Amino acid sequence: MRIEGAGDARAAAAAVFARFGADPSGLAGNRLKATWIGLARRYHPLGGAEPDEAAMAEINAAYDALRRAETPDRPARRGAPPAADADPKRDGVAVWAWAGHAPDRPLPSDHIAREDDSDANFVRRRLWRLSGGSEEEWTIWPFDGQRFMTPLTVYASSDLFEEMARAALRFARRGFRAPRAVFVQRRGDRWSRLLLVYADGVFHDALALEHRGGANPGHDAFFLERLPGVLDALRTGAAAARAA
Repeated sequence: MRIEGAGDARAAAAAVFARFGADPSGLAGNRLKATWIGLARRYHPLGGAEPDEAAMAEINAAYDALRRAETPDRPARRGAPPAADADPKRDGVAVWAWAGHAPDRPLPSDHIAREDDSDANFVRRRLWRLSGGSEEEWTIWPFDGQRFMTPLTVYASSDLFEEMARAALRFARRGFRAPRAVFVQRRGDRWSRLLLVYADGVFHDALALEHRGGANPGHDAFFLERLPGVLDALRTGAAAARAA
């Protein structure tokens, strides 16, 4: 779908959102972004609850039309998400690839070998796009029940915790261990603070846990020793709440 015109563009775009179950009133600013994220979580062809590439293309076109109404000089998105080479660059590399990059390291690669969440750069690009182009760094820490698995640093935002957890769960399928829990940590926050966003099949609302492992929570042996018990208690509490 291609949305054109000036006067009718907003109404046509709002009608698209309404057709896919979103409230068409007040679609602007943060509310517009949140509504689009909600629809993407449902219809995105890679990871959505009800994958539908054609629906996502319409939603993306409507989203860009509404954003252009706020910032008229913004280029339109037509159809599927833009190719990687259309993303903004920094030193010739897509901006999302710089997440977690240390200044003393060679330039990062923005190559994507697989168009699914088993590819770290695909995850970086997808979360960056869902965030609306955020450059807020978040490190995703999967935990297999005994130790922390390989972390992944992405550009994202705090309204994407569930998406970060889902990405970690899908990303881990390429290995032999499935995460029992997923934590996230924002760059600039205290190193001692992790936010639990998923455990034992339940998505959590950023439950904060403290550790003394510095940049790597796995370096805190006491934290690692007690963490399974914390997760057990959460699981028991969740089960009791469901039974009540």
